[in-house]
Amino acid sequence: MGDLTKQAVVETVGLNPKPKVKIAGINAPIFLAIVVVLLVGIYMEILPHNMASGLIVAMVIGMLLMWIGDQIPVFNTFGGGPILCILIPALFIYLGILPESVGTLTDGFYNELGFSDFAVTGIIVGSILSMDRKMLMKIGLRFFIPLLGAVVSAMLIGGLVGHLIGFGFGETIFYVVGPIMGGGMAAGAVPMSEIFAASSGESAGDILAKIAPAVMVGNMICIFAAGGLNGLGKRSKKKNFSGNGDLLRLEKGGNTVDLKGQDFSMFPFSINSLIIGMIIATTIFVFGKIVAELIPTFHSYVWIILCAAALKIFNVLPAHIEKGAEDWYELITKAWVPVILVSISAGMIDFSSVIEIVTNPSYISLTVLTVVIATLSAGFFGLLVGFYFVESAISAGIGMADMGGSGDVAVLSAAERMNLMPFLQISSRIGGAIMLVILSIIAPFLM
Repeated sequence: MGDLTKQAVVETVGLNPKPKVKIAGINAPIFLAIVVVLLVGIYMEILPHNMASGLIVAMVIGMLLMWIGDQIPVFNTFGGGPILCILIPALFIYLGILPESVGTLTDGFYNELGFSDFAVTGIIVGSILSMDRKMLMKIGLRFFIPLLGAVVSAMLIGGLVGHLIGFGFGETIFYVVGPIMGGGMAAGAVPMSEIFAASSGESAGDILAKIAPAVMVGNMICIFAAGGLNGLGKRSKKKNFSGNGDLLRLEKGGNTVDLKGQDFSMFPFSINSLIIGMIIATTIFVFGKIVAELIPTFHSYVWIILCAAALKIFNVLPAHIEKGAEDWYELITKAWVPVILVSISAGMIDFSSVIEIVTNPSYISLTVLTVVIATLSAGFFGLLVGFYFVESAISAGIGMADMGGSGDVAVLSAAERMNLMPFLQISSRIGGAIMLVILSIIAPFLM
């Protein structure tokens, strides 16, 4: 009887049934039906300007674009999904394929209703609190020497070259170097645009249109650079040049550095964990606002970063609360980063301005130069503190210059050094936060 049952099942479903295509975990036909319903509502212009409409429009468009980007060979290794999310909505509005009401809807939802603060704070707080404190202690200040060396070198040399070619010292730092070295789009460029807006008087949207291309182009250059370093590392016979994945040059009898991340395995994912993460992140957001009101020297995002970093460094919070912050961060990065990128693109970026910027030879040259300087500087300073050149260049230099998240994965895939992920996370998260603090300090003087 058992054999007959198995035979019936095989005849019914086939020997090799094809897996169903899913988008955001939903069967493709159902997801496409959802897209059609939303497009009808968009073109009829009947959607109310509220949280529900803004969230679902940005989320569905974002998830679809992320899926499409991940299906395109080669392009998917360059952060295809996020790049489509930041380009296509603005392009479609510019071409008239999507009505202007989409931009108005997403802009209102993202800025006026405060989704920006809600999501970006969760990313910043969660990314810092989920770092492995023990690993940070093992690395000590050593890793931050090549990281800061890359940042300072890129700012000074990039700014000087920008001045010499007529682009401007301050403009190069704020619109090219800063965005590239800021930790990506959601946790870097977005809060950066608000910091710049507070100092310059321009709108955050106008500033985002200027800095977003640098983040995207810089990410592509980072992937090429990582692949190039991987190739050079395989060919070079210099003993200090490549560690074949090992960052630290060890003396005889030395101990390796444990690359394991924060161990939260004893705290399974739960709804209650998400609630804890949301409460902690938004409380730190309120704290940042309070301190910024009392000490307006720095933007509230700077105080949010400093608060989260202090809580982590001094081990103030119990592990289950840090796990909650990590779970909240994971939810936002998986579900809402596409929302953030689409909202920025549709509601805040003027595509005609983007075309003008990316066709400027000086802008593109400075973008390439920034990544090259950051890579070489991190490699050089890494040698001084006992790191291999290639691994230090990738971890502290390219890790600062890529888009974070998907950029880190793409870079390490090209470099064939996925074990370096914890260090790129430090660069993207802690390094990006340091970059925001530095730019917040100098913005009132140079903008």
